[in-house]
Amino acid sequence: MLVELAKALEESVQESLEDRPGIAFSGGLDSTLIAHVAKKYSSPELFTVGTERCEDLQYAEVLAPKMGIPLRTNVLNQNEIMELYKTAYSIFPGDFLKVELLVPLCAAGEMAQKEGIEVMLFGSGAEELFVGYERYYTYAEEGGDLEKLLKEEYSTLKNREIKMIKKAMRKYDIEARFPFYNPELEKIAFSIPLQQKMEDKNLKKCVLREAAKFLGVPELAVKRKKKALQYGSGIHNVLLKNSEYLSGIFPQKNAD
Repeated sequence: MLVELAKALEESVQESLEDRPGIAFSGGLDSTLIAHVAKKYSSPELFTVGTERCEDLQYAEVLAPKMGIPLRTNVLNQNEIMELYKTAYSIFPGDFLKVELLVPLCAAGEMAQKEGIEVMLFGSGAEELFVGYERYYTYAEEGGDLEKLLKEEYSTLKNREIKMIKKAMRKYDIEARFPFYNPELEKIAFSIPLQQKMEDKNLKKCVLREAAKFLGVPELAVKRKKKALQYGSGIHNVLLKNSEYLSGIFPQKNAD
């Protein structure tokens, strides 16, 4: 099953590529796997944003040279983050947590557009396929039908996170693509017993980590603990300090 999964992951990334794709790169497991495979078949460029000395930038600056892939970074200050929040809200108005997720992606999109990138790859879908969120473990422990929930959340990604990212990237004339959102990969991932996918509650996504190791993804990324983009980039802390101000200017509402 490991070989089959690794093959499906590689093929899915390969199908998503153009000659010079951009990759929204956090230095985490998902984006590093995408970058590692993309390097075999194209000339990718990595785009990482965050606050000074944030975890994502630290990992990206170590991993990019290991893989031999050009890395472009943008260290954001508070004023820049606040302006990006306004941009993100104008693209996809919604509650604070949804809008803040778009902030680092908008910053990456701005950079990529300046470099002439037309296609950008994102890691959406990995959490649902390989049980990446803490809330999934809690849901299972409370007796919920986790397999059903995972399948529902994966199938509706196109109307939620994927829709949001696609809309944001269109602002920068970039086509967003999602290698983890793939029918063949979905079939294989959901054929793996749920218990097997949940064996490592601390690191999470243990099956994906095994496949990444098999594919030769750098060990630093394979062993990095899951950290959501808004936290790894340091952007959440900046926005949280200003959440009262932001909620006064940008009322929370359902996105279109």
